[in-house]
Amino acid sequence: MMERRLYRSRYDKRLFGVCGGVAHFLGIDSTLVRIGVVILTLFTGVPLLIYLLLGIIMPKEPVWTHSPDSYPPHDPLFGNSYGSDLDSEIDRLEKRALLQEVQRLRAELAKWRGV
Repeated sequence: MMERRLYRSRYDKRLFGVCGGVAHFLGIDSTLVRIGVVILTLFTGVPLLIYLLLGIIMPKEPVWTHSPDSYPPHDPLFGNSYGSDLDSEIDRLEKRALLQEVQRLRAELAKWRGV
């Protein structure tokens, strides 16, 4: 039996892929999840905070979890792929931040070695 895991969707996304991932996990249409989040946010405001936290905490969906024909290859509103530009920009920024942190730690280590 295949283990079900909760991921941010790479393909069915508008911002972070949280609603698409939750919808896939529950086996329902992502539009229903998005409408539910909007309605609850209008009345309580809490889902917005939860959405942002899940966008940070939930891991991205691995590339191999879906077959290529699982999702349509083209979205007329958002281009050829669902948010690939945003994903690539986030990946670039994460790598840049990681490199800066490594350089900072190396400088700090060199300072402590010199003492």
